[in-house]
Amino acid sequence: MKFKVIIIILFFTIFISADLLAQKTIAKKYLSIRTSVANLRIGPSSAHPIAFVYEKKNMPVEVIDEFEVWRKVKDYQGDIGWIHLSQLSRKRTLLTTKDGIVLFKDSTIYSKPIIKIGNLEAAAIKKCIPNWCLIEIQKYKGWIQTDHVWGLENKEIIN
Repeated sequence: MKFKVIIIILFFTIFISADLLAQKTIAKKYLSIRTSVANLRIGPSSAHPIAFVYEKKNMPVEVIDEFEVWRKVKDYQGDIGWIHLSQLSRKRTLLTTKDGIVLFKDSTIYSKPIIKIGNLEAAAIKKCIPNWCLIEIQKYKGWIQTDHVWGLENKEIIN
């Protein structure tokens, strides 16, 4: 009888652990570059060579793995590497992926246009509803459609 109970407990422990591991890999987390210069390394230590240097503050990156104070990130181009946590911020940002995206006063294309935003511009996210985000870019604040941005999940809601 004890043997059956141990087997059942072991089975559920393995099942739950596998489920939690699957959830970790499914959940996406975005951070942004905190500094105007951030080193992307090929491994999780300062002894590893620098693969690339980001020179754009507030650029969003997707965290795909963690090791101590290092985060393995992927950028909008699909480049992957390790960045020290001190060079990252929890501030949510997005990156435009098309030239001429219009920033609107309200979350409708029928509202007043404020400015056109260029390609690969980073903007701070203030709030998101499905298909629209309230952003702050340069000295402007307004709503942008999310079909040509990177750094969000599809129809993600941010309060």
